[in-house]
Amino acid sequence: MAPKFHYQIEALFYNKDIGNDISNLFKGSKLKDSITHFKKEFHDDIPIVARENAFKYYHSILEVLYDGIGKTYINDEQSRIDLQKYFNSGNDFVIKPNKITKINISDDIFNEIGIYLIIDSPMMKDDLKGDKYLIHSIGYLENSDAIYDDIPVMIKGLAKECQYFEFGSYSFKNYYSFVDLVNIGGQIETILKTPFDWDTFLTKHNGEDIL
Repeated sequence: MAPKFHYQIEALFYNKDIGNDISNLFKGSKLKDSITHFKKEFHDDIPIVARENAFKYYHSILEVLYDGIGKTYINDEQSRIDLQKYFNSGNDFVIKPNKITKINISDDIFNEIGIYLIIDSPMMKDDLKGDKYLIHSIGYLENSDAIYDDIPVMIKGLAKECQYFEFGSYSFKNYYSFVDLVNIGGQIETILKTPFDWDTFLTKHNGEDIL
C-alpha cells in the first residue's frame, strides 16, 4: 500500500555567485533574472527513505550555495547566517510610525528553501489531500540575531509528521525524538529529528514567548 504522504522541497532565492553548478543541480528550475524558484518531490514506499532523500537533496543545495561564497557547511545554525546573501537582498527599509516603534519592510520575506510534508491520503479529519506542512527550512532573516519566523510553523509541521508516522506504523529509524518547548510557550512534542539544533535554540531563548 502506498504511503499516505510524500515530501517536497520548494526553494526561492537569489542566484548569486553560483555559476554553472546551478543549472546542473536544479533541472527544470525557472531561472529569471537573479531569482531561482523550483519544486522537487520525493516519493518512496518506505516514507522514512523519501524523507532521507529530501534532506540529502536539501544539503546538496546548501553545498552549491556554500561553494558560491567559498565556505564550508558547519551546522544548521551557522548556515542561516552564512547564506543570507541568497535570501536577503539588503534592500530592506525601515518605517517609524512613532518615536518608539520601528517596522522593517522587505520583499525578501518569502525567500527560503523549505522541506514540506505533503498529504496524499488524509489520516486525520482536519487534513485535506494536498495539505502541506513545513518541517524544515532556511531563509530570510532581518539580521543575524533575529529569531527565524518559521519556528512555530515548523513545530506544527513536525508534530503532524510524527502523527502520520505513528498512525501509519511507519519506521522512524533513529529519528524519533522529544523536544520540550514549555519554556518558550509551547509543550512537549514528539518529532522526527532534523538538522535544526533544538537544544541550542531552547537554551538561547529560554523564557521567551515564541510559541
